[in-house]
Amino acid sequence: MKIKTLIIAPYPAMTHLLEECRHEYKELDIHIEVANLQEALPVAKAAEDRGFDVIISRGGTSKLIEEAVTIPVIDIHVSGYDMLRVLTLANDFPGKKAIVGFSNITLGGKAIKDLLEIQIDVFTVEEAKEVDSLVEKLKIEGYELIMGDVITMDAALKHNVEGILIQSGREAIFEAFQKAKSIYRLHRSQQLQINLLHSLIEETESNMIVLSQDGRTVYQNWTDFKSCPLPITKLTQQIEESDLSNEVNIIETGEKQQIKQRIKKKEINNQTYYLFLFSGIITQQVHQQGFHVETISQQPMLISNSQSMKRCVSMIDRSLKSSQWLLLGAEGTGKQLISQYIHYRKHTGNGLYANVTAQNLLAIQDGIDPDICTLYINDVEVLSMKEVKKLSSVVQKLKRENLTVILGLSNEEEVYHSLIYHEDILTIHIPSLKARREDVRPLATYFIAFFHGQIGTSAIKMKEEAMDLLEQYSWPGNVAQLKSLLHAAVLGERGYVIGKRLIQQQLEEEKDAETITADKEFLSGTLEEIEKRVIEHIMQEENYNQTRAADRLGINRSTLWRKLKQ
Repeated sequence: MKIKTLIIAPYPAMTHLLEECRHEYKELDIHIEVANLQEALPVAKAAEDRGFDVIISRGGTSKLIEEAVTIPVIDIHVSGYDMLRVLTLANDFPGKKAIVGFSNITLGGKAIKDLLEIQIDVFTVEEAKEVDSLVEKLKIEGYELIMGDVITMDAALKHNVEGILIQSGREAIFEAFQKAKSIYRLHRSQQLQINLLHSLIEETESNMIVLSQDGRTVYQNWTDFKSCPLPITKLTQQIEESDLSNEVNIIETGEKQQIKQRIKKKEINNQTYYLFLFSGIITQQVHQQGFHVETISQQPMLISNSQSMKRCVSMIDRSLKSSQWLLLGAEGTGKQLISQYIHYRKHTGNGLYANVTAQNLLAIQDGIDPDICTLYINDVEVLSMKEVKKLSSVVQKLKRENLTVILGLSNEEEVYHSLIYHEDILTIHIPSLKARREDVRPLATYFIAFFHGQIGTSAIKMKEEAMDLLEQYSWPGNVAQLKSLLHAAVLGERGYVIGKRLIQQQLEEEKDAETITADKEFLSGTLEEIEKRVIEHIMQEENYNQTRAADRLGINRSTLWRKLKQ
């Protein structure tokens, strides 16, 4: 008989490795869920009720589960290999770095960093409640990168510090499987019954659910929804984060609908309760208008080692009082990310951020939702000259208190001058990646770490000669092209280090694609337009010597002169 085992992974990237390891242990009937800290408690309790024999989790999540259930809970430890991998990944990050966690993490981290002489500080905590204040203190002291367990990553996210999760590898997972086999046992427990609080009966709000501080449901009332639009685990996670600074948030339901959510905190008889109120205003109407609405709760990371990008960010930070902006930069330079940065810096994460195409904005009849604080308008290039003039008028009509309007534009053609040179619109020039080569290395490091954390790729570092290739490339597709190339590279790399050969192969494929695109553009249009491009190309190659250009084209000099004047 197989041991019915539930693995609760505290972070999604762990599931990829668990799926690979589960086949090695046939004695375990393994089921995998993703949940962290308080979010994992209802998952664990439900598993116990369904007859699971053992639960495997990690770190603080496993400790919380152990207190909530009576069946065995196995902790996946952090091995020396795990510490070595994360320290190698962090070594190339610029700025001050620290490991924050319990002694089971920090002791191994300190030993390895001392042995390898890596410049990373180590801070040990005794209780989970110490992590938040410690991370806040480290941010004030100038630390730019924090490594640790999931609870440390939550604190880093809350205080807008870049973080790297210390993930468990194969060795630690296999050890946990072995422990699950050796200590298997089964018991059942009864769930606590709760009483409805009389003071909440007076609440007349519809579409509401009330949770106690420990995440238990004490009251709910639905009129526009069949049940709570979000899983209770998501609501308890919001309670854990204790961030009630936003007046309104946008959340996405399982049916891919965006709805508004407000949270109220109440103290009743010395007990804390959280009221979650939902509204269906941001649903199909918004989608039909081409809006994408979201809450920007963390300051976007803008890498700016280069002088050109430093000037760009400095200009933005000095101009935050402006309410109308135009971001002028080629495709792929990160205009939307910068618009989110402006939103966060201006409104400190409060209010809603929305992006919309210019055409959809012109078609809106009902106005802009009052909870939207920043509106980013993209795809201006598809508008006709008449529509551009109309857009300029619409942008000026959008002036209202607390609304920031940001336009994204990829060129300075004359048709856009009514926007670019309007006295109320502040224009920010976004440099191309070619103009900010000093940012290629930290961008590449960031993207490798991002993919490692998000999709569980194995690569954590790039060889120096491979990085040199990236720094020498011209990047016509800018940052978006670099991210796309590295995404393909980390998926193609089975080891931990990306080498020169793989990057060279990816760059050659990029160049082939660029050549095909350039050829198609060169031969597009009418015969007269193609002829003009051919003449201009030959003139450039002959340094604008008309005699030599005419000889190459097989025409006399006067004919060439006439065609140039057309």
